[in-house]
Amino acid sequence: MPSPFQNQKPPDRSPRTKNEKGILTILGFFFALFLSMELARDFTIAKLSVPFFLISYVILLWIHEMGHALMARSVGWRVSLISIGSGKVRGTGRILGMPIEYRTIPLSGFVRPQPTDMIAPRLKEFLIYAAGPGIELLLVAIAVLVLGSDTLLQRSPDVGILAVQSFLVAALFGALMNLIPLPHQTDKGVAWSDGLGMILCWKLPDEWFRDRILQPEPDTHDRENSRPT
Repeated sequence: MPSPFQNQKPPDRSPRTKNEKGILTILGFFFALFLSMELARDFTIAKLSVPFFLISYVILLWIHEMGHALMARSVGWRVSLISIGSGKVRGTGRILGMPIEYRTIPLSGFVRPQPTDMIAPRLKEFLIYAAGPGIELLLVAIAVLVLGSDTLLQRSPDVGILAVQSFLVAALFGALMNLIPLPHQTDKGVAWSDGLGMILCWKLPDEWFRDRILQPEPDTHDRENSRPT
């Protein structure tokens, strides 16, 4: 989702204690163990839908945030950061000239669009919010047109079809969840879901957009150097 905290740094914390790290590691280990045991017991092709869904969710997280970023670029705005995941930053780089960072837990993300003009800013903000779930719904529509609804709705022993079905279920799930107009509590306060942003962006004052033009976000390298210790 686009971050409503345009002039603040996003949360950037790893687990604060060794005990917390240990608990997360143990929980992750047992989750993977129980999932593997369940898949191995009376194995059927249909059981692969669970790992396919989880893998698809991570891939779609990247696609979702790129949807926001590409829409921001297409309306002439700058993208100061694409963040994939939450927790500690594990890697940084650039994609299509835009700074991107990868964090520990790939379950959420955000994009920081930076206005460059005052031409229909609320409409542009709306389009940027809509582009994340929109690109997921577009992928579902393309799959239905190419493969047909009959193929996608019926059970199939084909691993490829099962993978596509799991991917599309994850895409629908992600899009619908993001379109629910709910606030999200973060370390920085309350953030908007895409659905809520699409509604509330029309009420943002001109000064809010002007402030973002006058106070551009530093790039990833500058943010890393300016992070307090």
